[in-house]
Amino acid sequence: MAAVFKPMVRWAQSKERLFLTLELTDVQYPAVELTSTRLVFQGFGRGARGEQQYHVDINFYKPVDITASNHKVLDRYVEFSIAKQAGQHEFWPRLIVDEQKPAWLKVNFDRWQSEDASESEKEEEEQKAKLEDLLAQSKAMEADLDNEIEKTKQEVFRFIRTFYLVLYNLLQAGLYIYITSVLLSRLVFLRTGAFPVAYDAVSDVLASCQLAAFLEVVHPLIGIVKTGVMAPFMQVFGRNLVLFLVVVPNEELHKQATVFSLFFVWSLIEVIRYPFYASQVLGIKIEPLIWLRYTMWIPLYPLGILSEGTLIWQAIPLLDKSERFSVNLPNVLNFGFSFSWFLRVYLVFLVAGGSYMMKHMYILRQRRCGKTKTKTR
Repeated sequence: MAAVFKPMVRWAQSKERLFLTLELTDVQYPAVELTSTRLVFQGFGRGARGEQQYHVDINFYKPVDITASNHKVLDRYVEFSIAKQAGQHEFWPRLIVDEQKPAWLKVNFDRWQSEDASESEKEEEEQKAKLEDLLAQSKAMEADLDNEIEKTKQEVFRFIRTFYLVLYNLLQAGLYIYITSVLLSRLVFLRTGAFPVAYDAVSDVLASCQLAAFLEVVHPLIGIVKTGVMAPFMQVFGRNLVLFLVVVPNEELHKQATVFSLFFVWSLIEVIRYPFYASQVLGIKIEPLIWLRYTMWIPLYPLGILSEGTLIWQAIPLLDKSERFSVNLPNVLNFGFSFSWFLRVYLVFLVAGGSYMMKHMYILRQRRCGKTKTKTR
């Protein structure tokens, strides 16, 4: 049979309680069974026999009150505070039933009390209990305060986030309303004469809006909005490529009717999109605006893709001739790049990216409006 190792147990008492200290450090897997007549403890720890599984079985001299008893497993020892039964508060002549004291049981003279000291011990325990209650209340108040501070921080962040997003979307909406109004007024009063003057009339404002739109890629990256990055990146990158690298540098395109068409389609899309985003941030449902958001892309997105593709196609021969944004060999880096050929390849990605965007909007429309129910026979 495997040897049974017993830990060193030191005991003391007051008139009301027993105090037991098991000299075991770093106790693991402790198991305690306390009844009115018996205490059984076992656990793995470091004791007089080194790191072993220790077991001790104590049969008390008199019954104890288990409901008022407790124990603590500490780093350097295991401590029991066991209450004597009510009505039997007296000093015991020994701890265990057997008169012969085992070798592993010692008296803890540091905690031993005489009958005269029992009352002061009781008062000390009461004071200690009151102090523990005060500390617990203080910790609870501190935790409540921390929770309130965290809630306040979150509310402030939500307010700043809401204010910023509403301000950004309304500013963008206002600028695009201005662009739309200018283009419409030119079209009404000048008819086809509006096409050559569209670029000069709104290009500066439109360029500012498109540069600001880079923030829409940053917003999901830093968690301000809970949307994907791919859709806004494709839209912002594609528009800025067409505007700043195709239209702006090639003055031959400025007076084209396609430029008017492109600017007008872009502005119509954003006049709907930005107010819709602002209302979503504020949690306001405007049904006509929701319908426009999930419906007007159907004619506007294809027109926008067609206008962008047309301008890129018109710009390719101009870029072949000027070699603008191209890198010719030989050079220090030994690297060649043809921007006009890049645009030829980009036309394929424009169609693919446009298809992705329209599929993305179609899915959003299906989620918002639901699929058309069909009857089955």
